[in-house]
Amino acid sequence: MSELVVVNFDDKYKADEVILELLKLEQENLADLKDAVVITKNADGKIRVKPYHDLVEPGDLSNELWGGIISAVFFHRTLTIKEGTFDSSFLTEVEESLKPNSSSLFVLIYSANLEKIIAEFNRFGGKLIRTSFSQDKIENLQKTLSPA
Repeated sequence: MSELVVVNFDDKYKADEVILELLKLEQENLADLKDAVVITKNADGKIRVKPYHDLVEPGDLSNELWGGIISAVFFHRTLTIKEGTFDSSFLTEVEESLKPNSSSLFVLIYSANLEKIIAEFNRFGGKLIRTSFSQDKIENLQKTLSPA
């Protein structure tokens, strides 16, 4: 079982600062950031996505998964709720928390030390939102968003 954790910050640059701090911890083998994305929203409401994961090959699960997650949160809400991929309250909470001039850090955690990693996020402040993300949900998301 994985966990999708979203940490929202009122500062447009804070998620970038936090990911850099977490990458330092990763070098010291204190964190494992296989999949992370920073999303910022500028004053005009435009969204920028910055991936922090290894881009292996086109079609790599990570690329498709993040595209699906971002699409679900901001564009395909009804489809992903209907298919049982995401709870509507999770999507609403994430979307509403990303206000103009703010940033969010999205991290998929595949670790048995989940609570220890969550505690690490808490020291940076921000609003933490999380949901379980099983292999079934990942497959549902891929199926829902792939062309027929």
